[in-house]
This record gives sequence, C-alpha cells and structure tokens, in this order.
Amino acid sequence: MEIGKIKLGKLLMAGITIVFLVACKNDSSSAKVPVLNPATKYSNVPGVNISWDIYTGGVYRYGPSIILNSDGSIDAWFAAPGDTFGDKVKNFNEQDNELAIGLANSVTAAQKFSATVPFYAIQVACPNWNTTNSSLTLSFYHWKSDYSSTIANPAIATVSFNNYKDNEGLSITNENKFPVGDYLWVLSNPAGTAGVWKKTGVKSGVTNFLNGEIVTGNYSAWMLLSKSAGSGYWDQIAYRRSLDNGTTWSEDLMVLKPTEYTRDQLSVCDPGVAKWGGFYYLGYTSTEDNRGTNNHVYVCRSSSAAGPWEKWNGTGWGGTPQPVITYNESPDFFGAGEPCMVVKNDTLFFYYSWNSGGSTNTTTRLATASAKDTNWPLNLNYRGTVINKSGITAADHCDVKYRDDLKKFQAIHTASRMTSASYIVLWESADGINFTKIAEIRDKLNPFLHNCGWSGDETGHINPEKEQYISYSYGSKWANWKTAWHPLNLKQ
Repeated sequence: MEIGKIKLGKLLMAGITIVFLVACKNDSSSAKVPVLNPATKYSNVPGVNISWDIYTGGVYRYGPSIILNSDGSIDAWFAAPGDTFGDKVKNFNEQDNELAIGLANSVTAAQKFSATVPFYAIQVACPNWNTTNSSLTLSFYHWKSDYSSTIANPAIATVSFNNYKDNEGLSITNENKFPVGDYLWVLSNPAGTAGVWKKTGVKSGVTNFLNGEIVTGNYSAWMLLSKSAGSGYWDQIAYRRSLDNGTTWSEDLMVLKPTEYTRDQLSVCDPGVAKWGGFYYLGYTSTEDNRGTNNHVYVCRSSSAAGPWEKWNGTGWGGTPQPVITYNESPDFFGAGEPCMVVKNDTLFFYYSWNSGGSTNTTTRLATASAKDTNWPLNLNYRGTVINKSGITAADHCDVKYRDDLKKFQAIHTASRMTSASYIVLWESADGINFTKIAEIRDKLNPFLHNCGWSGDETGHINPEKEQYISYSYGSKWANWKTAWHPLNLKQ
C-alpha cells in the first residue's frame, strides 16, 4: 500500500467502495431477509463483466461508496480533490482544465475582477513544484481606467511571501472587508520555481494579464467572503446519483469537507457509507500529520444522502470532530482508516484498515457495537485483526459485505495495486471474524487498479437476485485515474 502527497491533495490508501442494494425498508431492529429463488444457484466467486468508466480522469474520484436504492436509483460518494476553507467567489470556472504556469525573472501575472459584495480577502493559488526556496510578491490595487494607470497608483497592500508552500493560497486580507468595486491583483518578483495556477475558459467580469498584456484563461484566484485562515485541505467527499444503473450520473456535489481548526482539517477521504435507524453513517479517514501518515477513523451521520452531516464529537453528534478509532503506534506509517460497515442481527460490524509497518503490513481490523445504540461510537468493542494480507504483494484495504444466500461474510481487496499485474482477492467468513482467502479475480479487469469495492444493500448485505457491481479506480499516472464500473454475474 502506498501513501503519497500530490499537488491537488493527499491520497491515503485505498478508499472503501461500499455499494448497497436496497430490497426493502431495513432498520437494524426489523430487517427483512430477502427471499431468494430456490431454483437458482449462485457462485461464491462472482464473474466480472466488461466495465465502463463512471469517471474519466483528469484528477480523481476514488474510493466510491455506493447505495443502490429500492427504487433502482444509485447514491454514490467519492473522495475528490480538496479546496481551501472559507466561503468564496471564484474568479474562474471550476469545471475548466487547470495548468501550472511558471513565473521567472521579472515576469508578472495579474488579474482584474469585479466584486459585487464586500469580501474579506483575495487569494491566489501558487505552485512551486515541491521546492522550498520559492518566493513571490502579491500586490492589490483599486482598478483605474487601464492596467498601466492602475499600477501607477499606490497599492492597497503589498505582501511578500518567502519560501511559500507548494500550492499555497497567497492572500491579502482586510478585517473590515474590502468594499464592492473593481480591483487588480499582481504577482511579481518571482524567485526559485514560483508560479500560478491557471484555468482554461472564459469567466465573465475577469481579465487576466501576463507582463501587462491581456491573455486568455483565468488565473486560479478567489474572494474569501468571510474570515478564514484560507488554508487548503487535501480531499473532500463528492456525492452524485444515477437513475440508470450507473450509465449516467448527476453533477457532483461536494457534501462533506474538513472542519477548519479541528483534528480533521487536513482531509476527509475514503468514504464508507451505510444506513440504518433512519440515518446515513459515513466513515472517513483523516490525519493531523502533514506527511499524510498517522491517520485515524472518523464518522458522521445525516438523515439525507447529500447531508448536511453531523460529525462525531467524542460524546455525541455534531460540533468538533473526534476519531472513533485512534491510531496509537508509530506515526511514520499510514495508521487507521478506510472504514466499511455491515449490520447483521442488530450488530454493527465496523471494519477498518490498520497499517503500522509499511506497504506489506496492511491488515483489516474489526470493532462491533449494537446497531440500536444511537451513540454506538462510544461503545465499540475491539475484536482484533480479522484479515491479514501480509503475504500478498501490495494489498490494500478490504470492503466487506454479507452474502444472504451463502450466509457468509465476504471481503474483497486489490493486490499488486497500481501495477499492470493488479487483481482482486476474495475472502470469506462464517462469523465475520475468521476470514479465509478463497479466490483471485483477474478476468476483464483494467490494469493499474486500486480502491475496489462492491455492492450490497443499505446495511451491507448482498442479495444475488439483484444485479451487483464492482468498482475501482485505475490508471498508470499518479492521481489521474479513471473509475471503472463492472456489472457482476453471481449465477452459476
């Protein structure tokens, strides 16, 4: 399992794809067992049919967690690239492609824009290609009749940023807010490998300059409308819906973000979703370590698939987030994360990854609780390691489901992840605790795959009479992945 940081965000280990198939209204106290066709025989090992892509790359939507509802609609959550804190008005179109533009010697980049509401800060996204010796000066002006006249007047403010962080949002703030009007910001005095991010496309009311000349595209800058540190976070959770078995999808909504100034402020990723007792529960991974290691497991809940979400605060729901699983070994390794949930006979099986020894030491651990307990994170009962993948090359997290026809738990994970020889491993257990490897799945899979998961109902049960799916991210270029969607064949 690999851990890395990228320009757009931090990728932790695999996200957990949880696909739920809802056959009936199901709460933990009165779950109905699906009626299976006794004339049909089902295989323990699913066949994989040819896939199509539900995300085509550019950056990523990894670790899909998916609920197939009783009406045939599909709700899905993904880890998506992060953003910066604070309510903002962006001077570019989010969907446009983005390029990093290098600034050298005396080159300047500037942007004129119109503010229709008062704002707290102007912020500009600046890469430095992971160096530590890059600097820029940001100046802010009231716009006059043209570019030359504007910069000939005194600046509202000028700030020098020495040795700024890669992709840092360089900002100029005003505690009393800047009034409505036309403005110009200018980046100058570049040193090291300084640069600015630039989007393609056209944005109304925005004009961009390079060395004082108008250029196409839009530099990645925005107005912060309220006070915020404006710091960036690596990942957030995107939500979308399909009404045709995953063929087409609605536009993404960013529905869960880190909470500024708290323990999860660096990232929320690896969504794992289940629903019972009237609530969706979304588990996720986060860390307080800028290296992306030393992760913990968090949980939030909502009455709606799209939120808003109440994060677990250590004693109840809402407020400052606290972990439900705390990693307590060497901070140099991944730690804990990537949760998935199964509810069986009013018991919550809460599975999560644990890695305290590098890419060859990833295990799946289990904690259980009563699904009837509204504050179940307070009463998780640790059950130990249930799947040990140490003998499997480059194995990642498990996604666990319960097969109603077999009356067994099954788990899948990828192996030789992110290589041309990648494949999927299948495990099985009668009690959800003692798992045995039963198969390797290789047919019809895309190479360089990782972050696999498969479908079930709201509580993590698989009814083989309903069409099921397997999904994962793949691609040879780091953090530029497609997301595949395979229908499964469970009939013998």
